[in-house]
Amino acid sequence: MRSSAVRIRNRARPYLWLLPAFILFFVFTFYPFLQTIYKSLFIVDTAGRAKTFVGLDNYRYILSDGRFLTALKNTLWFVVLTVPISKVLGFALAMLANKRRALSSFYETSFAMPMAMAASVIGMIFQLLYVSPLGIINGTLGINIRWLTDARYAMLAIAIIQIWLSTGYAFVFLLSAIRSVPSDLVESTAIDGAGPLRQVFSIYLPLVSPTMFYLIFTDMAYGMMMMSLVNILTNGGPSNSTLTLMQYIFRQFNATGNYTNANPAAVVTFLLTFAVTMATFAWEDKGVHYQ
Repeated sequence: MRSSAVRIRNRARPYLWLLPAFILFFVFTFYPFLQTIYKSLFIVDTAGRAKTFVGLDNYRYILSDGRFLTALKNTLWFVVLTVPISKVLGFALAMLANKRRALSSFYETSFAMPMAMAASVIGMIFQLLYVSPLGIINGTLGINIRWLTDARYAMLAIAIIQIWLSTGYAFVFLLSAIRSVPSDLVESTAIDGAGPLRQVFSIYLPLVSPTMFYLIFTDMAYGMMMMSLVNILTNGGPSNSTLTLMQYIFRQFNATGNYTNANPAAVVTFLLTFAVTMATFAWEDKGVHYQ
């Protein structure tokens, strides 16, 4: 009898340790999300109370709203611009920093420094770099582009900042993964005649693919929910050219108290983010090597 009680207690112990985390997740994540789904089917007043059931009419309105579609296009374009480029640059920097040298600590810290900076500080720095015509970028390149006030370049300007941020983050993870590649494996391929480029594609990329998968997965999810840089630098302008999905939702309930549109927009954004991130698993089966 005592042994059975001990077994039950031992089995229950891990769940008891996890219970506080489950409670926090339910109260602050799962319950509000379920409430959002429920209220997305109603007309909601400015206090957030569900009033009149309308079914899927709110979703039909959102999917026909030009601003929402513009935000969707801008967000997907932002993800396409930032995710691949930042991972390629992060991998290239990690390969260059693979061998330890006298100045390794200096340039490794320099590459990773963007991770330690707040978005507001970064926004202020790049706002000065982008200012026209006196900014360093325009002055160095000899051009006069209104980076943050011209609809043709505003999203590109935001994407450049995010690429700079994500590259440093990717560098830290990829450098650790690259340095964990067995040196004897690299040396044996070099003896067999494999050059540096062949080693990159045949050894390093396959062996760091789990880390690369993690970085792409998390960065795509972040890109779909990006709002901070846009709020700081452009507030969605000019002419909604930098309006993102999260900022569209924020505008609906914060500026106008329109929870009726904000709730279905949040649900649609979640479904789109979920679909985009899950699409990366199609690459995992063929492109990620865990052994």
